[in-house]
Amino acid sequence: MPQPTRGRRGDRGWSARTVTRHTDLALAEVIPEHGRPWRRTLRLDGEDASHVDLRDPRRIDWAYVRRLADAADALAPAGAAIDALHVGGGGFTLPRYIAAVRPGSRQEVAEVDHALVLLAREHLGLFPSPRLRVRVGDGRGVLERRRPASLDLVVVDAFVAMEVPEHLTTVEFAALARRALRPRGWLAVNAVEHPAIMRRGRDGSRAHPVAAALAAAFAHLVVIATRKVLRGRQGGNVILLASDAPLPLQRLTARARSGPVPEVVLDGADAAAFAAAAPARYDSG
Repeated sequence: MPQPTRGRRGDRGWSARTVTRHTDLALAEVIPEHGRPWRRTLRLDGEDASHVDLRDPRRIDWAYVRRLADAADALAPAGAAIDALHVGGGGFTLPRYIAAVRPGSRQEVAEVDHALVLLAREHLGLFPSPRLRVRVGDGRGVLERRRPASLDLVVVDAFVAMEVPEHLTTVEFAALARRALRPRGWLAVNAVEHPAIMRRGRDGSRAHPVAAALAAAFAHLVVIATRKVLRGRQGGNVILLASDAPLPLQRLTARARSGPVPEVVLDGADAAAFAAAAPARYDSG
């Protein structure tokens, strides 16, 4: 359990003060919720980036993080330890969740912003350990150094100026993830973008180019988002899950439909059509 940061207005010692800091890459703010200072939002350059509950790392309020957590939940029997690599740390919400619900899991987090890691340690409940290692550096480089078939889960949740860095969206990157994953492992990508970044397909749907890269590298692809996001009517998060093994569609669909805003799960031909609406990217351009 994280130790409280003391402050004049905190409940049981939790600080209610906003913390502002210039990190290596952004202006970061840690904003406690009014009346519940143990629940905090990380904002980067004015955009909400992460939300954490310092009292209970199992609590996840944001829908897109919940979908990533659903993937981690469905990957193995409840409570079983997994090996995971997270490309992008942010508020470290998902690594803390996995550590809480799957004790003994071995996790590695690659975060390029060293000052953001320090901020997370001081104010967002991050406690690195031998089973939760944080690497300051580019996630692709960390992935390249992983042994083949050494991971159960690779999560990509990294952004620069509201876009997934291009070198994390190519077919070659997806192939690196496939190499590092065990036969039944998953690659999960948060591909949130502004609608203008997405390409319109023949059926009027929209797809982010990273979906095509995942479809090229893996046998199975699942796409999860709200109907409005899939149709390009508003910006938002698109969660992409890829694996060489069939994905548990019934469980993922039940979870996606149960949120405050029900989400759509595309698989099979529908997911393939979504991916085909945009050309795959390659390292060579």
